[in-house]
Amino acid sequence: MKGARAMKTIEIEPYDPEERTWSEPEPATSFRTIDGLPIYLCDKRDLVHACEGADIHPDVRVYWTLCGKDASNDLVYLAKDEAITCPLCQELARVANDP
Repeated sequence: MKGARAMKTIEIEPYDPEERTWSEPEPATSFRTIDGLPIYLCDKRDLVHACEGADIHPDVRVYWTLCGKDASNDLVYLAKDEAITCPLCQELARVANDP
């Protein structure tokens, strides 16, 4: 065949199921305070929730309430002595603070 090129052969290492080829992401450490102040969210029903947050990427921080609702970064706030009015957040915050 005129003008035909030879195929290049590449070698691929055999698959070894015992060898990890990827790494599990490190779990993000959650926090309930920023600079010593607790994190809160006041929802549409005017319930005040206690919140946790985590830095999941160098430029990405996420928040959620102790009762399991997503909390928008724009709506969470820090306060010294805010009264938690969500019953479930109250209970979970109390249990977390008990020795």
